[in-house]
Amino acid sequence: MEISHQNYRFGHGSDEQHKKDQALFGKLLEHHDKIQRFTEKLENGIKSQTVSADAEIAKTIQEHVVSMENRYAANRAIRSWDPLFAALFEYKDLIDMQYIAIENGVEATVTSADPKIIELIHSHDLTVHGFIDRGFAAGGEQSPKPDWLK
Repeated sequence: MEISHQNYRFGHGSDEQHKKDQALFGKLLEHHDKIQRFTEKLENGIKSQTVSADAEIAKTIQEHVVSMENRYAANRAIRSWDPLFAALFEYKDLIDMQYIAIENGVEATVTSADPKIIELIHSHDLTVHGFIDRGFAAGGEQSPKPDWLK
């Protein structure tokens, strides 16, 4: 479902850091065909590796993760028009995220003790796979989300 009239739940960012974060994300969408993601579903979340054989794209993946960690810590939402991303920020205190820079990208372990939040984590993983599979075509679409999330 493509979004034509976006309702931003946490405001629409336009500061310099937001623009830098968008540029990183845009570069990843543009070069999505150079990115691979491998996910292991866990009972309480996921463990994934997002990598690229292209050194510049691998570095961009790492930079993107750091920028998103910083936004998350500061409660500076992205894609807040998307119910899934709005919920990830709304329930961020129930999510444990561990990231490790690896040679060609990032390894992430994202977990929660709450079954509903685990559904959010799995939905986010599907969304990231969609970005990697389809690039900009997926970037303007609403993410898959659990049935309980309106």
